[in-house]
Amino acid sequence: MNSRDFDLLHPQLNSDFLATAIYDPSAETEWNDGQGRSEARQVLAIPLGHWQGELRGRSSHRDPLDCSKDEKISLVRKVIVAFAVANVTQHVLDSRYSIEDIQRILCVDNFVVRVRADDLSDLGWEVEGVDVISPELAVQIRSSWISNCSLFDLTADDITGRNVEATITRNTKNSRPHHARRDSDEGGCDGRMVCYLLGRFFHSVFCGDDSQFRAVETHGRQKDYGICDPAISEPSYKKNYVLSTWENSVRTRYESLPKDVDEIPQTKKTSINSGQLKNDFLQSDSIQGLSFASTSRSEKSTRQIIDQSIHANSTPLCNDFCPSAISQLVTNLLDCGTDLYRSVDSYQSLEEVKNDLHILLQEPGIFLFDQYRMSNVEHRLAVNKDKLYGRAAETTLLTDAFCRVASTGVSEAVFVAGFSGCGKTCLVQSVFESVDAAGGYVVVQKFDETSTRSPLLVLLSTLNDLCGLIVEKNSPEELRELFNNIRDSTNLTLLSRVMPNISRMNSSDAALRLHAFNEEVSSGLNFHMLVFAVMRLMRIISSRSRPVMIFLDDLQWADSASLDLVHAILSDIRGSNCVFFIGSYRDQDVKQGHFVFEFIQTLSAYEVPCTELLLDGLTEDALNLMLSNALCLIPRLCKSLSSIVHHKTRGSPFFTIEFLNSLIDRGVLVYSLRARRWVWDIDQIHAEDITDNVLQIISDKMTLLDDDDQNALKLAACFGIKIDESCVLELSRTPLFNDLQSTLDKAVENGFMERERSNFRFVHDKIREAAYLLIDSKDEYHFNVGMSLYSIMADANEEHSTPTSTVLAQINHGVPSLLICKERRICIAELNYKESLKSFEGSDFTSAHRYIKAAVSLLPEDTWTSNYDRSLKYFFQFAKAAHTCGHIRAAKDSLNDIITNGRLLEETYPSYFLLTKILLLACNNLSQSFDLCRKVLGMLGEDVPTVEMATNDLISQVTKAKALLNDSELLYGKQVPTEDWKDLAVMQAYYQLITITYLSHPEVMPHYAGRWAQYMVLKNVSSRYTSKCIVTLAGILCRDMSQDARIGYKLGKQALSMLDFSFLGDAAYVFLIFYGFVGELFEPIQACLDMLRRGYEMAMQAGNLSDAAFHKIFMLSQCMKTGMNLLDLKEDIDTELSLSTHRSQTFMVMRLRCYRETILTLIGETSTGHSALFSDEDLTSKPNLIETQCLDELMCSAYLGSPEQYHCLSKLYVESPQAHRRSSIPQRSFYAAFYFGIFVASMYRKKSDAELLSKLDDSIFIVATAVEFSEWNFKNKLALLRAEFASLEGYGDEAEDQYDISIAAARSSKFIHEEGLACELAGFHCKNHGKEAKALKLFWEAERCYKSWGSNIKSNQMVCMIQS
Repeated sequence: MNSRDFDLLHPQLNSDFLATAIYDPSAETEWNDGQGRSEARQVLAIPLGHWQGELRGRSSHRDPLDCSKDEKISLVRKVIVAFAVANVTQHVLDSRYSIEDIQRILCVDNFVVRVRADDLSDLGWEVEGVDVISPELAVQIRSSWISNCSLFDLTADDITGRNVEATITRNTKNSRPHHARRDSDEGGCDGRMVCYLLGRFFHSVFCGDDSQFRAVETHGRQKDYGICDPAISEPSYKKNYVLSTWENSVRTRYESLPKDVDEIPQTKKTSINSGQLKNDFLQSDSIQGLSFASTSRSEKSTRQIIDQSIHANSTPLCNDFCPSAISQLVTNLLDCGTDLYRSVDSYQSLEEVKNDLHILLQEPGIFLFDQYRMSNVEHRLAVNKDKLYGRAAETTLLTDAFCRVASTGVSEAVFVAGFSGCGKTCLVQSVFESVDAAGGYVVVQKFDETSTRSPLLVLLSTLNDLCGLIVEKNSPEELRELFNNIRDSTNLTLLSRVMPNISRMNSSDAALRLHAFNEEVSSGLNFHMLVFAVMRLMRIISSRSRPVMIFLDDLQWADSASLDLVHAILSDIRGSNCVFFIGSYRDQDVKQGHFVFEFIQTLSAYEVPCTELLLDGLTEDALNLMLSNALCLIPRLCKSLSSIVHHKTRGSPFFTIEFLNSLIDRGVLVYSLRARRWVWDIDQIHAEDITDNVLQIISDKMTLLDDDDQNALKLAACFGIKIDESCVLELSRTPLFNDLQSTLDKAVENGFMERERSNFRFVHDKIREAAYLLIDSKDEYHFNVGMSLYSIMADANEEHSTPTSTVLAQINHGVPSLLICKERRICIAELNYKESLKSFEGSDFTSAHRYIKAAVSLLPEDTWTSNYDRSLKYFFQFAKAAHTCGHIRAAKDSLNDIITNGRLLEETYPSYFLLTKILLLACNNLSQSFDLCRKVLGMLGEDVPTVEMATNDLISQVTKAKALLNDSELLYGKQVPTEDWKDLAVMQAYYQLITITYLSHPEVMPHYAGRWAQYMVLKNVSSRYTSKCIVTLAGILCRDMSQDARIGYKLGKQALSMLDFSFLGDAAYVFLIFYGFVGELFEPIQACLDMLRRGYEMAMQAGNLSDAAFHKIFMLSQCMKTGMNLLDLKEDIDTELSLSTHRSQTFMVMRLRCYRETILTLIGETSTGHSALFSDEDLTSKPNLIETQCLDELMCSAYLGSPEQYHCLSKLYVESPQAHRRSSIPQRSFYAAFYFGIFVASMYRKKSDAELLSKLDDSIFIVATAVEFSEWNFKNKLALLRAEFASLEGYGDEAEDQYDISIAAARSSKFIHEEGLACELAGFHCKNHGKEAKALKLFWEAERCYKSWGSNIKSNQMVCMIQS
């Protein structure tokens, strides 16, 4: 390619310039874009002087602030060339070239720039390398953009940094230096003079002229280094003239400084003094070569200052529109050429030069394109609040944790602890980009100590934001599918109330605005309903392709309810959702025993992967980098400042910025307009006596504001981290705060607050705390603010939009001491009572308790006389809220006050019922709760006998109830809801009595259930308890394995048909009794299991954890009976065991531990044995637990033989084979008889005993009774017992037939475990009768069944049997 070719291709280029361009085909290089893509490119070699001259000629601007994108790119490429030359210089220095040789090498005409030949249309062209003509050296440049995108794809404001590598690519063995280095040159002077020569070279590159600095070089330097430079040989009078001129100029301007601060027009005279003005003048007129950071001006004479100014002003780039960083770099290089004026900022080695150049290339937006204009405007620090410093390891840990969640679909939690201002939020924000790139959703919320919203509502607001994100990031088709899944799988009505953005998923109008979270819609909720609904929601909306990241800041201000909801999401069935949770908290505000630590420990106990991070202050290097970016100075120049700042702030990023701003306000840290950089006095900073508390610094800054501005900040601080627009507008209408809007705008201008949509928000919680510290009498101040808002609320002619909760949050600071007026006390008390009701219905129990406590405190001392009705309401609401929040003693005291002072039973019976519930569930006092319940029934006119008396009258009460129900129209006629309070109270009392009796005395349940049913029929009571009563009696009738069981089944079916599914809790109870006690006798057990799962979901949706727990117990029991895979069942039980432990459900925990021990035994894993699970007291006080443990031991005995550890309780059945008839659960008797029969048969084979054979016959009789009810569930069991009996009696053929029937029936009913047991026992029978082939086949079938069941121990036994 020749000059003509270039001219045709690029006619806009200078033809003289093209004549200097030399194309060498051998110079083709392979180009890499930094993303793994490469291609061969043609390279053009251009003399350095012509290359930089063309750039200067085509530049339309010289100011790096105003230049175009192309000119910024040209500047970057100049720095790349400088970086290459610095590497060449290092190379020749290491190769022992002499100073004279290096001086000749560092000449612009000795360098050639290699650029891409296909890039000539772009200003500056992409630099491929730099060549040295003599000696023959070449530097290959490889660069990649940090943002992984092309430099030309960016806008003028987005010039990105690049990583650059320079490599010497040509062999230089034949290019020897003209002069070897002399021994005397091996000292440190060589390196400094090389830096000086490099500085002159860089001046030529960036400015194109080096005549300015030649005039001030001394004759001594020429003598010392022997540099043959014509400029150094100038006459002495010329040099003296230059020095004299600069000296006189500086001295004149110094002496002309005003001697008093009033002579200088300043808006804030208190922020600077005359000495500082003089220093600032010298800083402004003294260029970067002087290191202000290392010089104490107070210790220097005026002559020394002037001498340094002379040297500094001789810096060649001071008046050019060159970036200040380049000017500083060149100055520090030139400083190396003198000892007289050398500053500590001068370079010590070429390695430092290369590092600085590389930093310029990595961050051009900070260092090359000056951030501070040369104007008289006030300069502030260029702080990038979103950038993270010194947290690379922590960022990697967070990113890796998220990647695990996204790849495995298993939720994880990370907890970030640290002091306020250490950068917790900024660290977490570093992960947002990764989540977004993975297609996930990020929601962020911050708990606030002084916020009027409860933490639970804050969390619900976060989930509402998540729904809004889903609407924004999905197509209409995807949204419809999500909406349908939510509607079909969870309580859509409930979720739509608390998360209104869900409704937008089903909207055809994509332009609808996102709905904000409304606290008012949360009324009517039940917390446990909410938890279950949210768990189901998260299963639907989160997945590996759409992971959800939830970041909750300041967990120390959360509460147990909000953390319980998070816990429910994270501890859901492993892999059912894909949630990455990050919580941050201040470690200094969280002491040992805080619920945050309990939350972390609980998650770990639930096997939720948890990672804990503790952030300390930044290291000195990291802080230096942060200051470097804030001051737009190369890190090397900030070390002296960062060292002292780190010592004073302990590395706190927020404290550091505030400290620097305070230095700026006091003129200690100033921006020099001439030097175009920040300068400081290190001695004065070192002498700063600052407090360790950043709040004091901010508070001191606030005290300089006007009173109105301070009042605005104090007012905003009362509302938390932000103040809503509605509050601002309404307070502006009051006399005290009529100028609030404008003063808050000033707070934004001063950097204390920021706009968040139409609201005002503090930029950091430490600033809010500092503003709050300005308030002297905090309670009184809050109270006055609240009463100002209340005045608008109470004025019927005024419209108001501020929530009542916000008003009360302020007023209650002064309750009751500051509220004197009796009428107003009652008004405020009523507002608190209504707000408590609303919060309680919305499951915000903490707020409900706080409001009602304030309401009660406002009642007069004679309240039961003067305010009887109000006292009843308030005290009962207080008891409910206190009980829910765990304040049991306060709740009991409040209920006892009602019972003592109440006048009528109609008014006090709800208190009796709540007290009974507290005694039963919270205090676990069965006897007291039973006695209180009997007492209430007696007060209502029901003579309920004691347990001892009821034991003697079990059958008659059930018989009477059965007869009454057969003749009653209540079951089939149209039901009219009963309104009489007494009938409703009796039905509720009997329901409580049945619940207590089941847990304490299950043997007398029939008596009380019969009385309950009789009252219902005789009084013709139709209420929500009617179906519960009928299904309870049905369960009692099924306990007797006679015709009554069929009557019970019929009644149970009728109870199901009477259900009103709008009351999910009632429906769940009916499902539990019917499908757990009754249905399994008549219907396939798998169908019952499915209905129990439905009942469990209804109980959870209704928030009834006790009913849900019982559902789960029966579900797990039926899962074991159906032969569900043992490993899956173990995982399910482990999850439930953790949940029950967390909920303190002792009875549930005991049952689950029984099931788990059985499963471990059947799998073959190490177990402690059933006998070691519970104490004798547990077994004695809980008869149902004895039945459960006995049945589990019998099951293990049936499958694994009869070791002693498997029948410590089964001996009860050996001693009394009819004991199972007394079981409270009928089907449990049938399974016990089946397992006992198999167990007895195995014992008989070891020791023939006629009594054992008789017991086996009894078991056959019992199971045969069960077959009459359900062949599906029991036919295979009866056939297997008969086969065992025939085998033991020697009837071989009959036994084989019964074995075949059992195997076929088990296979038909899908009882894989019992099919395996039948195959195993049939195989032993065949083996004992010499039928080896059939036995082997049966053992193979047994091994298959056991393996599918998950019983490794049984599978291994069959393998051993086959091999033997």
